Amino acid sequence: MFEREGLQDAGWSRRSALATLVLLLACAPLLSSHADAHPDNCTATHSTAFLHPDEDPVAHKKHVHAPGVRFGLVEEPTIILDYHFGPVMSGVKNTIKLHVIYYGTFTSTQKNTLRTFFKSFGYDAAPKVPSVKKWWKLTKGYVDLYNSPVASLIVPAGEVSYGYTLGKNLQLSDIQKLVIRSMKSFGVDARSIYLVLTSKDVLVEKFCMGVCGTHFYTFPIDATKSQMVPYGWVGNPAKQCPELCSWPYAPGGLLQKGLTPPNGDVGIDGMIITIANLLAGIGTNPYGNAFFQGDGLEAAGVCQGIYGKNSFPGYPGELLVDKATGASFNVYGYKNAKFLVNWIWNPANLQCTGQA
Repeated sequence: MFEREGLQDAGWSRRSALATLVLLLACAPLLSSHADAHPDNCTATHSTAFLHPDEDPVAHKKHVHAPGVRFGLVEEPTIILDYHFGPVMSGVKNTIKLHVIYYGTFTSTQKNTLRTFFKSFGYDAAPKVPSVKKWWKLTKGYVDLYNSPVASLIVPAGEVSYGYTLGKNLQLSDIQKLVIRSMKSFGVDARSIYLVLTSKDVLVEKFCMGVCGTHFYTFPIDATKSQMVPYGWVGNPAKQCPELCSWPYAPGGLLQKGLTPPNGDVGIDGMIITIANLLAGIGTNPYGNAFFQGDGLEAAGVCQGIYGKNSFPGYPGELLVDKATGASFNVYGYKNAKFLVNWIWNPANLQCTGQA
């Protein structure tokens, strides 16, 4: 935990310097297979790709059975998420500020659903109830070289909306432009997360081609006050690829019919799954040099497709069901809201886990 704000903090300065050195070496001239370099400003990107539910995720430790379906109980190698000596997002005073950038058209209901999810990171649900906050607590087990863990709290710190100022067909480089533009409103802070959300009618480079969202960092430039700033992007898959990025709320795998989404919006409920995955990835691997597997999968990525007990490829696992609506979910949030989030790899037991 940081005792005070500002880059004068000695621990943060050491971690920042270490990350800068690693990234400078990475950018000259090649980055590892985990990241891609853009030669114009050497901005690194990391993809948060989701396998189609028909494919066999590396995350499943064993095959189990669901009603009517039986698989052999075959133990697979223990998942190991290697640490590559980079910093994690320890935030300021154990808190990460989240700046949200809406691009395109979002209804007030959609924004309110997303706002409720963001507020859920700080909401204390009933002791025995699975919650977003207790799900995020799993990241506390990720500790960097200076014994600093991922911040235990994410706090929404503001939002901006930009309409279609860059058109409806964006390159990944345009996402960075939006982030830098937002810094005029939010300020520049390398210990915060900037999150761009694009609406269902916006096409983004690589979206739906195995990618539901990505996270990046800016290389130190004047516009970021020479700071490396982590940021991410998630698209609304409602029209473009719900079977990929809204599963299990869209058909796929063993689900011939998608489950009922708790907030009544296949696209937004799908976005929340990806946002949760992305935030876990940024928190534990903000600069592509902290916790990840050799294939690039991160804290939640190695558990993708696992949402409950007895999960196996094509089956999300045992979920909670809202008796009133029939909606499926696995965590409660702010004011009893309901969401679905991917399980996270727990370094304490080397298993995918849903709650701390």
